[in-house]
Amino acid sequence: MIMKLSIKHTDSYKKFSILPMNREIKSQHVEELVESVRNMGIIRPIVACETDVVEGEKKLYIIDGQHLATALEREGMSIPYTTIEVKDELDLVHKMGKLNNSSKSWALLDYVNAYKFCSNDYRKLLKFKNLYNLELMMVGALCRNHYSFTINSQIIRSGEFKVTNPLAEAMCKDFSDLFIMLANVDRSIKFSFLSAFIQAYGKISQSEIINNLKSNIKNIKLISDNTEASNYIRSKVFNLKTK
Repeated sequence: MIMKLSIKHTDSYKKFSILPMNREIKSQHVEELVESVRNMGIIRPIVACETDVVEGEKKLYIIDGQHLATALEREGMSIPYTTIEVKDELDLVHKMGKLNNSSKSWALLDYVNAYKFCSNDYRKLLKFKNLYNLELMMVGALCRNHYSFTINSQIIRSGEFKVTNPLAEAMCKDFSDLFIMLANVDRSIKFSFLSAFIQAYGKISQSEIINNLKSNIKNIKLISDNTEASNYIRSKVFNLKTK
């Protein structure tokens, strides 16, 4: 059974509270929506929820449409909104992600910033990313000791991400030392390094890896074929068999 959408209107811009797990307001996006409203009018309502799971007291929060609400406030216009129910913080983030993906898609980091408010594992993921200046997907792979970016991305977006590798922080630190040495290397080659690093960790010392990398970095930069580069890295830097 399809429920009819119930839309309310308010001129009170202070009616809505700010969700700490939502994205920051981007002024450029607000300006784009101001122009859209001026040209086409308001074509969709804000989606909100009234809940006490965030701050312990019932408040009305915008789940989807905070940029539109800001644009309407800027124009002095009434805000149309509809409300949905949420069970808990995890359900709240799930619905935020789904709603935002139907409009202005969430990047992977948006999910991490949202889930960090209800999961210590996401807080660790963000901490390691910031502490060691690695790409988010690299940190995710190291935290799970699992290289598949497709699977890691799906797990992060689902809210089910867990730091299952007890050596995660040590591996992030060690890979960060290598990452610094790879500053001018193609991104695809950096990920080839990550794959070999995960497979070889504990089987070869960090000092030997660094020495091997110093000896071979010039040759690595000259290789244009990804498969050839990957095999070279595995063999010459990590002492692994080529695939």
